[in-house]
Amino acid sequence: MSNKKPTTLVIGAGLIGTSIAMGLVKAGYDVFIDDSDVSANDLASARSQAKKFAGQIVDLVVVATPPSAVAQVIREALNTQPTAVVTDVASVKGSILTALKDLDQEQLSRIVGGHPMAGREVSGAAGAQNNLFVDRSWVVTKLAQTSPSAVDLVQQMISDLGAVPVDRDVDAHDQTVALISHTPQIIASVLAGELVDAKDHEVELAGQGLRDTIRIASSDAKLWSDILSGNAKHVASRISSIATQLTNVAKALESGDQNSISEMLKRGSVGRDRLPGKHGTAAKLDSQIVVRLEDKPGELARLFAAAAAANVNLEDVRIDHSLGRMTGLVELTVAQDKREVLITALSSADFVVVN
Repeated sequence: MSNKKPTTLVIGAGLIGTSIAMGLVKAGYDVFIDDSDVSANDLASARSQAKKFAGQIVDLVVVATPPSAVAQVIREALNTQPTAVVTDVASVKGSILTALKDLDQEQLSRIVGGHPMAGREVSGAAGAQNNLFVDRSWVVTKLAQTSPSAVDLVQQMISDLGAVPVDRDVDAHDQTVALISHTPQIIASVLAGELVDAKDHEVELAGQGLRDTIRIASSDAKLWSDILSGNAKHVASRISSIATQLTNVAKALESGDQNSISEMLKRGSVGRDRLPGKHGTAAKLDSQIVVRLEDKPGELARLFAAAAAANVNLEDVRIDHSLGRMTGLVELTVAQDKREVLITALSSADFVVVN
């Protein structure tokens, strides 16, 4: 793989496109950015330090538009950039490639599908970050006609952004994201929608469980409608399966069938444990420690310092603020064999461990 940085055009000045431009500029690329929305393009150019595009010939085009526009933008880029490799960042692949199936062999050889498994709940260039893709998987979907050199170029870009390229075929990708990304978005949005007509006294009691479950419900509605439509077949299948299971749970609750309810909960626990652990390694046995923390400057830093002094690595941290009190509950996830060590250290530092 060449060490030369390809001159790159990013088309689309949203969160992902601007973050790519920022990361590539930081990595030493010569980057142009282009968006039909002039104000968005101005903001993205200013934030990323990428140059505004004025028809220059480039080596690599990254299409970061909404999914419904990707196929047409790829088609245009292949024509206006006659030697460039063209990749995209859409979270659906099958519908895009179907729309491009009439292209000739030479054009197809320059297409490399891509999908960075990263994002934020905010949209637009204002939320962009130059490290958004660091240590994140970036799926690469190549066609039978795609040239190896085109794949190499895209993988070089992915690595320079700090991400990890992962090969998948098109249908496997779309089925996977239907399960791990698109269906969770629907579930989060449907559950959050139940809060619209909830009473104030119900909403004010919402804890971390609900907040965790609906966190992604604030995602851009227009963009997600576009994404879900592009992967409709696979998402509909997943939602239908879940709807059947929810109906069965409702029937079990109505009939008092505790065995079925228990089996559902156990199956969920088994599925949760299949998620990979930190850095993609096998999940290991962890323990959660809940600490009451005063809501004032320096307390969280003092907590972390106490854990560091005890030589305990914190695997995860969650904060749940208390209703009507100037305190919060901080849940620390640590390796099971470090639990008692940390509890002793925190108690010695005058923290209140509540579990």
